[in-house]
Amino acid sequence: MKLRDQLAMARRNLKRQKGRTRLTLISIVIGSFAVICVLTITFTANKTINDYFEKTGLLYSIDITTAGNKMIDEAMITKISALPGVESVSPKVDLWYYESVKYGDNAANSFSATAESANGTTKQIIAFGRDLTPADTGPTVLVSQDIANVLTDKNPESLVDQQITLVTNSYYTGPDQKKENCDLQTMICQSIEISVTVVGINEGRRSILFPLQYGIDQSEMLSYGEIPTCQGFSDPNATCEDGVIIFSNNQIKDSGYYSLRLRAASSEVIPGIGEALASQFNMRDQSDLETDSGDYYFAIGQDILAEALRAFRVVSLALLAIGGISLLVSAIGVINTMLMATLERTREIGVMRAIGATNRDVKRIFTVEAALLGFMGGVWGLLFASAIIIGLGSRFGGSADSTLSIDVPTLITSGLIPSSIVIVLTTIIGIASGVLPARRAAKLDPVESLRYE
Repeated sequence: MKLRDQLAMARRNLKRQKGRTRLTLISIVIGSFAVICVLTITFTANKTINDYFEKTGLLYSIDITTAGNKMIDEAMITKISALPGVESVSPKVDLWYYESVKYGDNAANSFSATAESANGTTKQIIAFGRDLTPADTGPTVLVSQDIANVLTDKNPESLVDQQITLVTNSYYTGPDQKKENCDLQTMICQSIEISVTVVGINEGRRSILFPLQYGIDQSEMLSYGEIPTCQGFSDPNATCEDGVIIFSNNQIKDSGYYSLRLRAASSEVIPGIGEALASQFNMRDQSDLETDSGDYYFAIGQDILAEALRAFRVVSLALLAIGGISLLVSAIGVINTMLMATLERTREIGVMRAIGATNRDVKRIFTVEAALLGFMGGVWGLLFASAIIIGLGSRFGGSADSTLSIDVPTLITSGLIPSSIVIVLTTIIGIASGVLPARRAAKLDPVESLRYE
């Protein structure tokens, strides 16, 4: 009997018992749906995270942060830059005193404002406009695309070369603040607005990036004290105006930076750079939990990526185990369905044997029927999973709340296509589940089968 004839017979037999067939298919669909969803999430997330680290240079980066009172000064930066394998370094300045950003009638908040060197240590993925350059030192910024979408009603390109307004919080006492806006006793000031020019839109998330020099200048903090008269006042670190002493302090210029990022020339030189940082600068690797001493600590981008993927893999395996249990239950359902089919078709089996069907033919008929059940369940599971995953990807893939952007093409190529192997898995499960009933059917005595009622 040809395979085509066996498939046609399997379809007819499954249609004869629609209710039982549907229940068995539902169990396979649920199991395959769960496994496909988990595999799609795992494959897509792994590719997306790896691509993000690669594009932004984090895969070859090492972040250094002070662990105590010692800061990262220019002399230390020069020495680190001279280490073999170090391609570039960039200090980082956190501008924590911006409360919101406005453009026209729109506003956004809950973002990070930082300043870094425009030397490629952190690669910026530019969507519109241009990147910051070493020539940019004043109030110019890169704005992340999600913030630009909010400020321009989803027309981010229109923000390039425009001025946006940053609103400070009440603790800002930088160079743009005025003493008449501040309570001289508590040093709580009124919020002020600072205008900056947008030169480009990057693919970051909830971030505004300034040139390093501007961040250093904005770190100049002023404080005030009252004095009866300025006559005879002399202090190199302060000025006196109209009975008010103005103290100026710039933590970065006076002491140094809190954090620094370096970019390695290749992944091969990263271990050597890590050893040099530990031995020459009294640093400790953040991933070494047994080491609790040192003036600084560093985190290697490759280690951060590996740790993130490792944690994600554990969660994925746990979810995959749950999906596997669903497939196991569906396999039991297939066995039950085929055993029932064997009992119901005992007389039919006797007729087939009487007209010349061999044991092998009978086995193949029931095995093909079980395989068809598994295949159909896998296909329907893939279709349902694809519809839901693509729908969610279209709805939330570019959400401003997400750290990484996952688009529909990435979901399909990185997740759904590899996950289609589940169809093969469910077909194999169907075949394996049909082996026992098929053997049972083949062993039936033809004479006894014909007499069966």
